[in-house]
Amino acid sequence: MRVKKVNAFTESIDGGNPAGVVTNPSQLTEEQMKYISKKLAVSETAFVFPSNKADFKVRFFSPKIEVDLCGHATIATFFTMAEEGVFPQKKERISITQETKAGILPVNVYFKNSTCEKVMMTQVRSSFKEIKLNIEEIANALNIKRNEIDESLPNQIVSTGLFTLPVCVKSFTTLQKMKPNFNQIKKICMDRGFGSFHVFTFETLEKTSTYHARNFAPCYGIDEDPVTGTANGAVTSYLVKNGIIKEKQLICEQGDIIGRPGRVFVDIEGDVVRVGGKAKLVEETEIEV
Repeated sequence: MRVKKVNAFTESIDGGNPAGVVTNPSQLTEEQMKYISKKLAVSETAFVFPSNKADFKVRFFSPKIEVDLCGHATIATFFTMAEEGVFPQKKERISITQETKAGILPVNVYFKNSTCEKVMMTQVRSSFKEIKLNIEEIANALNIKRNEIDESLPNQIVSTGLFTLPVCVKSFTTLQKMKPNFNQIKKICMDRGFGSFHVFTFETLEKTSTYHARNFAPCYGIDEDPVTGTANGAVTSYLVKNGIIKEKQLICEQGDIIGRPGRVFVDIEGDVVRVGGKAKLVEETEIEV
């Protein structure tokens, strides 16, 4: 199978979050799609199929499981298809729909000088659930002190496709130095019914950014995700809904701490959340299945 590795949320071959993209998966089985993702050594690979309900059907596979939606793999997929000439490039923006297990979602592809400038995807409408948290347990799982967590934020999990737990820490130093216990994080996630910890601080590297984040998702076989589309969309909508921030056009920093710097663009209009960014083709390879 011809497979492309594409870094999403960056213009660098060393930054962002790498995803696999297969635009002609033919009759691959689910096990073969998991195998390709594992062989490519990426958190998710997207497989593009014809759809009777939308312009395209996209399935997302980690090395272990199929996930309902993957933000960075969506950005990588439609960037790849744009670069392959699948879409007309006479317009500055084109709108497409993708059928996913999370629903049928619009994607906007933006062009500048006949090249793909960025991809923005509409996520599932935000869903919030109140949750009882043992903050001491959360701190222990992150290997930080309880007083390093900002406990003033509401105890909720939030989803725009996948449920995540927002955890706000008070400083960039705390975020940078934490060495999580991934077994503990996995147990908490599985016991409480969400997929990841999205840990963030309002101390940022760039003035134009809203926060700096790290995402821990051992439930999906990903101890730390370099740059996360769905979680940033979910957590920014959580911050807006709860009146913690007022901005509706946001930039989220992620990946710098682990040497994979990326920037996620988020647009929020009411309960509609769009997430996107730039992308960069890293390599094209063949994988035997």
